[in-house]
Amino acid sequence: MPRSCFALGRLLAVALLAASVLFHSGCGSSSVSPPPPGALSGNWQFNLIKNNPFQQEQLYASGFLQQSNGDLTGSVQGPTTTAVSGTVTCGGIGPLAGSISGQNINFTLDPGGTTINFAGTVSTDQKLMSGSYAALGGACYDYPTSGTWTASLVPALNGSFKGTLNSNYMAALTGSANPVPVSVSGSFTQTPNAGGSTASLTGTISAVGYPCFTTASLTGTISGQNIYLSVYGYNGLQIGSIGQAQLPGGALTPAILTVTSTGLVVTGPNSTSGFNLNLGNPCPAVINPNNGKTQTTDFGGFTLNLE
Repeated sequence: MPRSCFALGRLLAVALLAASVLFHSGCGSSSVSPPPPGALSGNWQFNLIKNNPFQQEQLYASGFLQQSNGDLTGSVQGPTTTAVSGTVTCGGIGPLAGSISGQNINFTLDPGGTTINFAGTVSTDQKLMSGSYAALGGACYDYPTSGTWTASLVPALNGSFKGTLNSNYMAALTGSANPVPVSVSGSFTQTPNAGGSTASLTGTISAVGYPCFTTASLTGTISGQNIYLSVYGYNGLQIGSIGQAQLPGGALTPAILTVTSTGLVVTGPNSTSGFNLNLGNPCPAVINPNNGKTQTTDFGGFTLNLE
């Protein structure tokens, strides 16, 4: 074969191979690239007003939604109904499924044996939702129920904070009749949601002139505005908590994340939703002048402002 023909054949073979590689790599990349998450994907706080049956009642739910094109899925805690005695009668973790078309949204939620149907609209910035809901009687309700609902998208809790702990231990130490503020600083990191009703939170907190700890680590969960954290000392042992997951009778008392005009604020206004350092006696013993008892623990409310 003439040398020119052989060279031409090699050039054609290389060109065909290159075209084949480009074709298959292009097809492969398009088939494995997932669609970008929809604007409604994220952490949501739901507030419901039950109008029927009987007296009006405020209900709450929270969880994470995933939007893919017009489809909506998620996992949500609640809404929780509570008897007059304080006993929780319904409000587990349930799947959410629905759809969105333009500004109109429809979805169902089953928090424990009763399917609740929601219909409503989404704001133009896709950070607020509202509408009405209804459910037949079932495991959660003896009678058909209905009402209205609103929901707000909760920003991820990431960044540094400064704030105060209102310390009852420091009141005992200084002889004050009221809790004494302790200056604290630290940071939060929220992990991506993995399809559940919560996302994980980690962080650190440091205090100034505080005998109970200098620096502690935080780990817990966030769902909607609701935060529960465990507090760990320098030795890795848990010394307390922020927010209390369950009280006698089943009531939940989380710390609360609020969106304000100046940024994000995490608050626990009292000893149950606030901080409790009550494991392993983390504070040096002091005689409380208000009751004459030895105190080695601390509790109180707090405010943490994200920077």
